This record gives sequence, C-alpha cells and structure tokens, in this order.
Amino acid sequence: MSRVSAALDLAPAKLGALAVACLLCFFAAAAHAQCPAPDIDPNAMFKKLPPEKPSTEEPMLPEAGFLSNTHYTSQFFGFGFDLPLTVAGHELMLPVMPERQHALLALQYEKGPHKGYIMVTAKDPRPGEEVDTPEQREEALKALARAGPTRPGEPEPFPIPDFMLRSGRFFYSVRHNGPNYAAQYWTNVNNYLVKVVIGTNDQDFLRKAKAAMAQARFYCPQDDGSLITSSGKLVQVEGASYSGPTVPTFRVNAALHDDPGKSIPAGEISAGVYRNSQLGVQYQLPKGWEVVSSGKEDPPSDETALREYQFLHACSQTLLRIAPPTTELARQEPDPAIVLRAIDPNCMSMRTAASLADKRSLDEVAASLEETGEFGEISTDELLTVFGHLFMIFHGTLATTPRGEDLGQRLSQSIFATRYNKLLLMWSVLTPSSSALGEVPPSVITFDGSPPIELRTSLHAKK
Repeated sequence: MSRVSAALDLAPAKLGALAVACLLCFFAAAAHAQCPAPDIDPNAMFKKLPPEKPSTEEPMLPEAGFLSNTHYTSQFFGFGFDLPLTVAGHELMLPVMPERQHALLALQYEKGPHKGYIMVTAKDPRPGEEVDTPEQREEALKALARAGPTRPGEPEPFPIPDFMLRSGRFFYSVRHNGPNYAAQYWTNVNNYLVKVVIGTNDQDFLRKAKAAMAQARFYCPQDDGSLITSSGKLVQVEGASYSGPTVPTFRVNAALHDDPGKSIPAGEISAGVYRNSQLGVQYQLPKGWEVVSSGKEDPPSDETALREYQFLHACSQTLLRIAPPTTELARQEPDPAIVLRAIDPNCMSMRTAASLADKRSLDEVAASLEETGEFGEISTDELLTVFGHLFMIFHGTLATTPRGEDLGQRLSQSIFATRYNKLLLMWSVLTPSSSALGEVPPSVITFDGSPPIELRTSLHAKK
C-alpha cells in the first residue's frame, strides 16, 4: 500500500521553507495522537517529479496481516489485538468474498454446549471516497497547504486528510437474545469500514473477547510494509504473514478478469490414452472406459456460490471425464466416473502440502475444495509418496442426481491430487458406493521421467 510521497509539487501554493515549517507545526498540533505527518523536503517541493511507471507488482492487499497462535495484526489497516481463543484448531475457512469486501480473520470453537466465533472484515470505500491513492493524497495536502496554518483555538480551515487519521479506537455495541450474545466493533481507516463481529453463548468467551478489543492497539503503516506507533517507534509484530481465511478479494477479481484457466493446455486422447505433452503427463484409461461429456453446466443462482463457481473455473480446467459403457442395469444407479482436473494453486492462493508431515496444508486444501461446492464433503485425508511424487488423497461424498430421478443421491468419491509443473492435477474417482471404489479397473499415470503409477493400487499402498 503506497503512502505519501516525500516530495510534493506545491508550486501553485508558492510555499517557502517557513510555510512548510508552519504546515508541519499545524499537523503536530491538530493530529493529536494520529500518525506522524509525512516528511516534506522543502528543496524538493518546487521540483516537478517525472510520472511514475505503473508497477507490475501486486499492491499490499487489505487482507495483509500477521497471525500468531494468540495475536492478530492487520498490516494494511494498522491495528492489532490479542485473540480470545488460540488459532490452532479454530481456524475457519470462508467462501470468497463479494467484489468490494474483504475477510481478514475468522476463528470459531465449539466445546460441549458452548460455542463462539470472531470474524474481522473490511469494506471498500464508497465510489468517489477512495483516499488511498497518491494523487488524492497529494491533492488533499495541497488544499490543506493553501488554506494555511491556524492559531491554537481557531477552527481548522481544512480537515486533516483522511489518510492521516486513525480513530485510535473501535466503537462497539453488544446485544443478546437469551443466552446468545452478539458484539460488533467497527472503525474507519482510509474510508474503509472495518468490522469485528463476535457471536457466542459463552459469557467467559464474550468477556475475553471484549477485553481483547478494549486493548486493541492502532499503528501507522509505512511504505515498506512496517508499522510504527504514533510516536514513530517501530512495532515488532507477532506471528507469520497471513492473508485471511479465504482468497484475497483482489486476487479473485483479477482471476475473474484474466481467466488464467484458459491457458492450461487441454491435451488429447487416442487409443485409450490421454496425453498432455505440455504438462508432461500421460494417463492410460481403465480398460473399456471412454470419454463422456459432462453435459450442460448449470451455474448456481446464489450470488456467493456463483462467485465461488466462477472463481474455480477461472483458475482451473477440466481436462478429461471418462466412464464405463452404460448397461441397462447400470441405468438404475449413478454412473461411475473419473474426472481429471488441472488447478492453478497460485491463482487460488492455495498452499499445497510440501512433505508427508505437512498435515496443516493438507487440511487447508481439503477445506478449500469443500468451499468451492464442486468437490462435495471430504471426510478424511492422507498423504503419501509414490516414486518421489507426493499425493494428497481425499475421501468423501458428492451429491448427484441420477438420470430420470428427481431426488438426489450421494456418490462415494476419492480424489488423488499431486502438484506437477506448477499445477495441481486431480483425479476424482466417483462410484455409487464406497465398496464400488475397489471395483474400478486399474488406470495408469505416467509423469515425464518417472515409472508408471497405478491409480487404484499404488495410491492405496502403505506409505
């Protein structure tokens, strides 16, 4: 997130060094405990700066922060507070947010009859009220400079620019319905509306949450991503970099605009073998199985589900769908199928498992797949390696509607996923029952330079 430039073009105001000093004095007197005024170089104030080249780097996102097991800090908005519960075992995955909204943190717990959650979100400024651009900040400082400094006790001729203001506190309200309590905290930073919502039926959790929010600390974000106090002292943040409980909204919007999934090569099939030379993978189909059409897709009508659906399809490509020849007997139940997909994990901000010990990333992938709505419910997961390839394996169920039936049924599903050539390749094996998974004929995966891997037997072998 860019900040105020050190050199401003204030030539129209014809300010000299004395005026600059007065301006700084005004900031110091009026800003109270707000962020320090930007350093202005009097020698550079009359120099016309060349236009900056557009940056190709991703800007600092509203979701940018730091998270430890007991503390959260927002790097973008500049505040931090201790958590009323530990992060480990309590992280909550959320669907992708609407276009102008951001999820910063989500935790929940349930212990016996007691349960509770804390969620932090932010909403973009209303159109026309954005203040976090260099041009708008420069114009605000020019207007303030033209108005001139004031004497103590006189009204301000021009309000301090919003980008310099920090409320220094959260406003709040608490309501309850019987044993259920809901507390909402809010503050404005750079015209973003930041909210912390707490819900619980546990008064002890509510007490801890209220105490944590009462002691929340506000900081001043800097150009280099660091945070300082209002007195200019560097803040030592706790925890590791964190970008929220779902994909940052900027990345979702970018994926929907750029549609990178279209660039994933489709591959080709002949004589019962699928080949994708660009991805470096070959897949021998089960004997007798053939390519089938997935049929006309019907995107969900719910706005949130539709955005999740569009995001998944913007970051992925269905490469292959196969099934056995359908018999009259098989028409009485859902068809078995195997679906091969390629997902760009960077597009989806998906951290995949890097070793057999990386259970946290495995669980995060499982939660992300469930959130998309297209991979059903995942009940168990595991990690194993075959010929040097690390596979994430997920077992669960997927709802489906058989031909000629109005009521939905559930298919048993096993998903075999491995990262290869910067993509996540996923084989979803679907059968009418869990016992039928063992009846699927063997099929063989071959990666460039590695021995063949039998999808059914090799990936069910012991680690």
